[in-house]
Amino acid sequence: MVHITQKSCVNDSRMRRNKPGFSLIEITIVIMIIGVLAAGAFGGLRMLQRVKASTTNSKLAALDSAIEQYNTMVGEYPTELRELSEGPQKPQLRKKWGEPVATEDELKDAWGKEFVYTLGAKGARPPYSLESTGSTGDAHILSPKSQE
Repeated sequence: MVHITQKSCVNDSRMRRNKPGFSLIEITIVIMIIGVLAAGAFGGLRMLQRVKASTTNSKLAALDSAIEQYNTMVGEYPTELRELSEGPQKPQLRKKWGEPVATEDELKDAWGKEFVYTLGAKGARPPYSLESTGSTGDAHILSPKSQE
């Protein structure tokens, strides 16, 4: 007959604690912490994309105003977007041009990509198309004037 004494139980529990490895509870806690961190990072990334899209929409609206200001000043819409900062390409229009209506930085979206500007045919409505391709290059964020 085997008798277990209190002393041997205490020694057994100490030996169990000294074994290498992690308990199921420790592993579960680590997995939960990793999950919470991953969810936070993913949520932050989505928020950053929304902020960049909002910034891009604001820049598009500002560029619409700059393009209209250029048209009022020169009498024609720019053939290329960079004319808003560099001036008209046509020598006869350069005389009418006062000063830049946009900076080089304003000609790029929040992802650092240049806006896509296409001048329509004379008399077309809208007179031009102005958009951002977004972070992936396949989105189409249109300026307010391009949506008329």
